[in-house]
Amino acid sequence: MELWLKKISENYTDTCEFKRLYHGRGENEYKFLTIDSIDEILFVQFYERSDLEKNITDTLKNFIQNTGHHTIIIKKRYNNETFAVLGEIPEEYFAIENGIKFKLNFFNQNIGYFGDMKNSRRFIETIAKDKKILNLFAYTCGFSLFARRGGAEYVANVDMSKSVLATGMANHQINGLDIKNISFWPYNILKAFPKLKRQAPYDIIIIDPPTHQKGSFIASKDYIKIIKKLPGLSHKNTILLACINSPKFSKEELIEMIESNTSFKFQNRIKNPEEYTNSTLKSLVFSIQ
Repeated sequence: MELWLKKISENYTDTCEFKRLYHGRGENEYKFLTIDSIDEILFVQFYERSDLEKNITDTLKNFIQNTGHHTIIIKKRYNNETFAVLGEIPEEYFAIENGIKFKLNFFNQNIGYFGDMKNSRRFIETIAKDKKILNLFAYTCGFSLFARRGGAEYVANVDMSKSVLATGMANHQINGLDIKNISFWPYNILKAFPKLKRQAPYDIIIIDPPTHQKGSFIASKDYIKIIKKLPGLSHKNTILLACINSPKFSKEELIEMIESNTSFKFQNRIKNPEEYTNSTLKSLVFSIQ
């Protein structure tokens, strides 16, 4: 049995919740492949062109004969092509994480949900009660959803994309979460610090940037700019969750950057979900000592 097929067979459980069945990123032979179970949909992404695509697709058609999946959606990231090889792509669909729904769009390059942040979102939920939270690079506001469910007093979601923030607002409404005292700010974060300071200080600050967002953010040179602004956004009891997903940005480098430019000290690293084998995601918790 092929390694990837063995892994998805081991990881599969009959659940409506999102589950990464195979994470080839960071591996050698199948580094181009990820496979997700999203309720009744099997979602397959090819990050690079491969001669194995047809074989993998045909094998998955056989695989789902013994699962609860009715649809297989293929996304070829290398040429931005998305199509169903079995069933149809739904107009409305959701990923579910610990009972929270995320609205999806399979035709977008990123569909609206990143499952590797699951443990970090759960962490925020556990410390959010009565807290004022700044959520930088909010995307579709996953952290805000769990913070609100955890009893957060206020959340500021900041992202330069109005469309992802609109999805984030919809996500709150879909889950019956009150958006009173939840802000959705379409700001370029690097240019928005005077606006962010108006609600400062924050009890919790979350930084979860893209590694490279053309024209707006490059982690290797811009992350430090955010770090240097943290003293003006925080107080002596602020908790910082700093994240980065890049093989070129080490845990040690991020810790050094934060500790040498602020009063924050590293506390612990949140473990990635176990199915994200070889993931380069670092989610680091800091506090002021």
